[in-house]
Amino acid sequence: MPERRYTVVALAGGELEADFRNAGYDVPNKAYLDVGGVTMLERVLRALRGSAEIGRIVCVTPPDAFAKAFPDERRTLCDDIVAPGADVVDSILAGFRGVDRREMVMVAATDLPLASAADFTAFARRAVAVECDVGYGFVRREAHAAKYPQVRHTWVHLREGTFCGGGISIVRAGAVASTAALVRKFAAARKSPLRLAGLFSPLLALRLVFGSVGIAELEQRADSLSGLRCRGIACDEAELAVNVDRLEDLRCVEAILAAQGGPITR
Repeated sequence: MPERRYTVVALAGGELEADFRNAGYDVPNKAYLDVGGVTMLERVLRALRGSAEIGRIVCVTPPDAFAKAFPDERRTLCDDIVAPGADVVDSILAGFRGVDRREMVMVAATDLPLASAADFTAFARRAVAVECDVGYGFVRREAHAAKYPQVRHTWVHLREGTFCGGGISIVRAGAVASTAALVRKFAAARKSPLRLAGLFSPLLALRLVFGSVGIAELEQRADSLSGLRCRGIACDEAELAVNVDRLEDLRCVEAILAAQGGPITR
């Protein structure tokens, strides 16, 4: 297996969702939410830094917000800070600037407060063996239910089993700009399996309802749409799929950390 230390683009842009604002939280965006006494952003960056498979870390986030939250820890947490774009795709593009077009880059969400260095290492070791231009991490329902049955997800039923998306992917740097429009469509539909399938074809969306679509078929259709090699990367690290989109998710993660003995502060 070839050796590789990934550059990571960690996404921490966007605005704070109304769900959190209405609950009284006053932070730049959800990455800066406190979970168990530590911001989600710090948790994720420290976990990434702890993985031997990861080299450079680029954090896409408002520079002023980062400087205020971590005045003495900038170099400890990441190597570069890049201002986000208007949406998630523009933010990804910003994070990839200056990266060699041939390089495979890991893209990580920063609302994964339970993810550890070992989880990122496990994903990286699987990803390096996958020949692709885009590799999307997904988690098996059985692995997730064994650890976090209380965590809600949008599940996709395929011939091989039931899965949810993870907050981590790999992308060849040269593929990002050429597929920005397609990625923007997929990003807008990412929480709805039927909307996602509809981007492939209406028939595929119908077949998805009955669980008759296979992983290889989805990969082949993605290849055809994008002109790239698109592959799924199956994970058993449930923590890579425990993300915080709503206040309900935050409370669920706080309860998990409390049960594990960690302090909860708000």
